[in-house]
Amino acid sequence: MGNAAVGVINGSQWTHDLDNDANQQFVAAFRKAYGRTPTLYASQGYDAARLIGSALKSVNGNLSDLSAFKAALRKADFASVRGDFKFGNNQHPVQDIYVREVVKTADGKTTNKTLKKVFTGHTDAYAAECKL
Repeated sequence: MGNAAVGVINGSQWTHDLDNDANQQFVAAFRKAYGRTPTLYASQGYDAARLIGSALKSVNGNLSDLSAFKAALRKADFASVRGDFKFGNNQHPVQDIYVREVVKTADGKTTNKTLKKVFTGHTDAYAAECKL
């Protein structure tokens, strides 16, 4: 949306400026490979790949026992670009949520800047109703 979005306040579970090792490595590698800042969707895809990789490692690549692989997925034993991450009882992410503002960068582009964390370990509104 470019300049029209400058000043817009929004919320998300991720942004490129989160201060954790996994995120800093991801953002730097993405910028080097693609010459731009990653999107929320790129971060989610990266987390999904790391989640699957951690589960595969947990079962030594052996998918003959799908129950063990599914249990390893639920464990979510990986360093997420979002920071702390786990699955709730309904298999939705339990994660921190941030308020961000769209700002103009020194080179004239627009991006989100994290203002503050507003929820820690947030679970979705329907988790308590889930029978899983």
